[in-house]
Amino acid sequence: MSFRRLSRIVEELSSCVEQGMPILIEGKKDEEALRELGINGNIIKVSGSGLKLFEVAEIAAKTSSKVIILTDFDKKGDILAKKLSEDIQSLGSHPDLSIRKNIIKITRRYIKDIESLPKHMKQLELEINPYGNYL
Repeated sequence: MSFRRLSRIVEELSSCVEQGMPILIEGKKDEEALRELGINGNIIKVSGSGLKLFEVAEIAAKTSSKVIILTDFDKKGDILAKKLSEDIQSLGSHPDLSIRKNIIKITRRYIKDIESLPKHMKQLELEINPYGNYL
């Protein structure tokens, strides 16, 4: 079931962040969505920081040998993910795109960005348990 698979991915993401791995996201709404999912840690926004992409990659690579890239699932997000991945690798760190790819596999027809993830998960949870905890 999609809800369980997504929940496991969110747990994996949370565990990675607890181990000190930074997450690169696009913007403020993406950060709010991750916080809503209980992911608290080093979340670095690519947009709106005033920094060049390489500088953002540099900051992330300095904090950990592994950096999670979690850009949106549209064309712009794909381009950002590729560029960030190349930059992080050139700095001697390991870019992790696996969580992004797994989320895309599960949600491909339903959402296009990170900010939609909490709402999508709530909808999936309602499909499993439409009456909530009332039974």
